[in-house]
Amino acid sequence: MYFEDIPCYTQFEEVEQIVTKTVLSVCDTAEFLGSDIYGLKDIYDLYGTQYEDIIPAFLDCRHEENDNGMRGNLFRFRLTEPLKRHILDESLTCMFGGEPPLLENLALFQGEKCLFSCVSHEVFSLYHMAEVDDSLKDAVLSVVNDTIKDMPLYGQMQKIALGLKNKAKAELKKEIRILRDLCWYVDEAVHYYFYMKPSEPCDFAKFRQIAKNYLTEETYSVLASLNDFADLQPLPIPKTANEAISNREKFAPQYLQSDYYKQVERELRMLEYIMGL
Repeated sequence: MYFEDIPCYTQFEEVEQIVTKTVLSVCDTAEFLGSDIYGLKDIYDLYGTQYEDIIPAFLDCRHEENDNGMRGNLFRFRLTEPLKRHILDESLTCMFGGEPPLLENLALFQGEKCLFSCVSHEVFSLYHMAEVDDSLKDAVLSVVNDTIKDMPLYGQMQKIALGLKNKAKAELKKEIRILRDLCWYVDEAVHYYFYMKPSEPCDFAKFRQIAKNYLTEETYSVLASLNDFADLQPLPIPKTANEAISNREKFAPQYLQSDYYKQVERELRMLEYIMGL
């Protein structure tokens, strides 16, 4: 089961946590890659780092090249409580040690059976580079569904879904797609040096009109007080690649990373879940 089959995994920390706990609960060993180029070379190099508490869990190390062409040392550990805590703190798709990472590409085992694996540095294709064994699919989806339905946002978006029940599915998908492209409308309006072209042409007045029917009152109120997409990004942004490279700390990141956009994305994803889209 790829992570794209797990509802709301990337939008909600609660979902990420329950998936992690569920997988960890049935595993007994873990394996990480220390890349030949930049990764961990010797287990004792973890002394002095925040991960030194996993050294007693170390079992063995072998050198290998994986199916993705990455070569390095594969460090195998007993899945002790300290190691579980690090994984819970940093997620199943974590990389230990910052940039560059010391350890990456977590795999989890029950005996010799691999129940989870990922290529954690492939951030942009993570859904397809992380998977849980199909034997865990029902258990994972069950706890995820229970977790989502316990979230306050679920009840809020249920009410909004009722107001949209008479819309055709094609119209729902089109309007949600427009709202999800908010980050690109904003970046386009402020002339961010790099952005994706929005899937549909849409001015701010039309966008706001659509959003009123799909977003919570609190989230929509931000849009209601503004006149243009550019008003959502008052911070300085890089307008050339050279500005972005040479003075990155001076500029705001793409609007995709803003707290407001993340909230819009959470509400839309919850709505899609409720409406079976």
